Amino acid sequence: MAAALLEEFGSPDARVRDEAWRYSKPALRALSQQDFAIADGNATVADALRDRFAWLQTQGNRVVFVNGVFSTEYSSVEHSSAAQSGRGAATGLEVHHEAGHRTRLSISADIEAPLHVVYLFVPAEAPSRWSGAVDIEILRGNAHIIEHLLGERGVDVLGALTSQITLHAGAKLRHTILCELPDSASLYRRTRTRVDGGAVLRTTHALFGGRLQRHDIDVELAGERAHFESRGVFALTGRQHVDTHLDVRHAARDTACDIVWRGVADQRSRGIFYGAITVAEGADGADAQLSNKNLLLSTLAEIDTQPALEIYADEVKAAHGATVGQLDERALFYLRSRGISSDEARRMLVGAFSATALDRLDESWLRERISALLAPRLGGESA
Repeated sequence: MAAALLEEFGSPDARVRDEAWRYSKPALRALSQQDFAIADGNATVADALRDRFAWLQTQGNRVVFVNGVFSTEYSSVEHSSAAQSGRGAATGLEVHHEAGHRTRLSISADIEAPLHVVYLFVPAEAPSRWSGAVDIEILRGNAHIIEHLLGERGVDVLGALTSQITLHAGAKLRHTILCELPDSASLYRRTRTRVDGGAVLRTTHALFGGRLQRHDIDVELAGERAHFESRGVFALTGRQHVDTHLDVRHAARDTACDIVWRGVADQRSRGIFYGAITVAEGADGADAQLSNKNLLLSTLAEIDTQPALEIYADEVKAAHGATVGQLDERALFYLRSRGISSDEARRMLVGAFSATALDRLDESWLRERISALLAPRLGGESA
């Protein structure tokens, strides 16, 4: 059943052999050996789980999916409905629910408050699976969309989510992706994005938990002066596994990308980051920057990183780099000499290291929420 689900994205057997899946083969094979029933899209959401996404700051501007199915009960988009389409006249937001569990969010004006899009993993008595598709189109204006993936502990749930994101000329989108999954949840996420001329896309990923999280992120800078900024962090403990593949293509003149990711792995967890930048022929004047730094907090943890840069144009400014290391013992000694405990010193250093990924979040309340989720995953006890 897991294999059948993953076939929606290509043959799982071929993907196991494919280089892009080389570090996640064991996790993928383990999932493929399980039987999964179809998840209940009408499952009841426990109050404790509901409290985790019922943010005051996004009340009236929230779209909720339960096991991949749009929920009118838990959503709270003003002036919208569960009909085939709903319009937020005052906000410039339209929500279209189409056949095959596909939803399209269309924005045509500046939206002051963030749009909170929530995906819930709700377990049943037996392992279950769901798939969904949510497309985003920014016709004009400036918007902030927060995608929030979370779930209840329990029996395994496997989710698959695809998205096509389109920014039309001059549009601006801040896109925050927060995954706080229990260890019983697995996610396969594929996002394809097109950024037209003069448009600006800024993304922040905060990835926590999960038996397996796989994120395939493809971004095409399709128009002149298109701009893409990406910040990301994963912080893993136990046997959690996160595999992120970011592929950016400069297809027009004077485009720019700025990519900064951080990774932290403790205990027996595993993180993978693959960052590829391609500057196509004719994309002169491109400016491409990628930096990925990672910390291992345990001798049993593993992080694999691979930056890739291909340039087929002239007059290009580009740089990329990646590191995997441990905490600086000199910095630890300095903090200890100031009366700070070993555990607290480690948390301080790892926290400062990870905070770089959150530096583009304008809302202090959102930074504080993500930092609070990050804190217990920063390690403290010596490996």
